[in-house]
Amino acid sequence: MTSAIDYTAATRNAQTFFTTALDSWKDGLSSVSDQFRGFPAFGTFPNLDVTEVVERQYAFIQQVVDLNHQYALKLAEVATTLNGVTRQQLETVSGAVRDQAQGVSDAARKGVDSLEQTVRDQAEQAEEAERQQAREAAAAERRERKEAHDKAREKYEGLTKNELADKAAQRDLPKTGTVDELIERLVESDTK
Repeated sequence: MTSAIDYTAATRNAQTFFTTALDSWKDGLSSVSDQFRGFPAFGTFPNLDVTEVVERQYAFIQQVVDLNHQYALKLAEVATTLNGVTRQQLETVSGAVRDQAQGVSDAARKGVDSLEQTVRDQAEQAEEAERQQAREAAAAERRERKEAHDKAREKYEGLTKNELADKAAQRDLPKTGTVDELIERLVESDTK
């Protein structure tokens, strides 16, 4: 036989467990959310406010826990007035209540797992966007260097080998080589 005190203690333990677990989840998710807020903004990257989701989840679970707590208290009051066979029936009902509390716990866990997956997915999207931005910046830098090189090369294109050798000598550069080698030497000197 289970006493009314056992039901009450079990309900309090369940409520304490849910409260502690949800507070931990909320703190963890808030920490992850704070880290995302430190990322630079991306064009269409959505902001995720996990605090509201956690608060709604916590409020739902808190309501279920409160309802189960009240129900368990009523059962405990009735249990003190019942005897024998009636108490066995009451234990069956309390088993259903325990099963219901387990179901709520499982649903809450699935909700938090889903939220964590969403946060992970968005973190991966942010990282991919950051990598894409870095690739685009590197490509732009390469284009700018090529354009600067081509522009610097233009002023030497019409010169003879002797004129190019004279310009190289003025800069203390080697005067030997083909016209292209001399032009490249001078362009390299210009772009330093």
